[in-house]
Amino acid sequence: MDDPHPDAVAGAVNAAAEPASAGADPGTARGATTTAPATASRRLAVRVEDLLLAGWVVLVAPLLAQAAGSAGPFDSGNPIQGLILLVGFAGALVCLATRPAGQSGAGTPGRLLPGSFADRSSADASTAGASGPSVLDSAALGPLIGGLLLVGGSAFAELGLDPAVLFMPTFALVVVLALVQSRLPAISVAARRALITPYVLGAGSIFWGVVHAITGGLNLSAQNLASVPGLSSGVAGIAGVLILGAAVYYTMLIYAPRQIAEREGGPIEWLARFGLFVVSVALGLGWLSLLGG
Repeated sequence: MDDPHPDAVAGAVNAAAEPASAGADPGTARGATTTAPATASRRLAVRVEDLLLAGWVVLVAPLLAQAAGSAGPFDSGNPIQGLILLVGFAGALVCLATRPAGQSGAGTPGRLLPGSFADRSSADASTAGASGPSVLDSAALGPLIGGLLLVGGSAFAELGLDPAVLFMPTFALVVVLALVQSRLPAISVAARRALITPYVLGAGSIFWGVVHAITGGLNLSAQNLASVPGLSSGVAGIAGVLILGAAVYYTMLIYAPRQIAEREGGPIEWLARFGLFVVSVALGLGWLSLLGG
């Protein structure tokens, strides 16, 4: 039997390859079209939580400070603020005691450690831990524990209770939950975000209260500031120190818990959110000082 002509063989191969490639391209395009909106929606610079936090720090935190009178952010005799912080503290613990629905493995939102004992014993442990946690997840655990201790301790103190009784149990509970998280009940990401929001708002109140205590008695009106000699020489340094302190606080009590609830946003998004937070604190201080608060 004669061998087929080389040109005929090449033509047959090309004809068979064209449908496969033609089918792959539209599929790839459809995949890109499908995933692009989802990616864009998860990279919003300002989300609902950021707007709620800004409004809270501008309006609610100053009003709570006025209602507390001379009580500071960590003093007893401020039951309203204490109850708000206690609700936020409890919501954060409930969020930690759950995992995102439909997601598993070390690289998913809410994962506190690179892996858990449950992951190692599961059938898909090799794939679940292959990618490991993101930097966002792994960097959030330490600040989160510090923030929980601060918020919970402040809640107890402002309710007239001893905050020391809360520290060791909270630390131990967070570590245990992190180790067994893959076996915890699953809830939606929206529910986790809702659980963590009161904690974030209460944390914003604490920071505003600290800054207000530091700047207490200062008249921040434009007329008074204009009359202060040599103000421009020191304002940059003071602002730099306050912004640095705000960045540390924001990482512990805003960024870390929100990353645990849902890992989203990159450096640009979080810098924008932090900027909004700083502006909100300044606005809250500004209008209160104009009223003599």
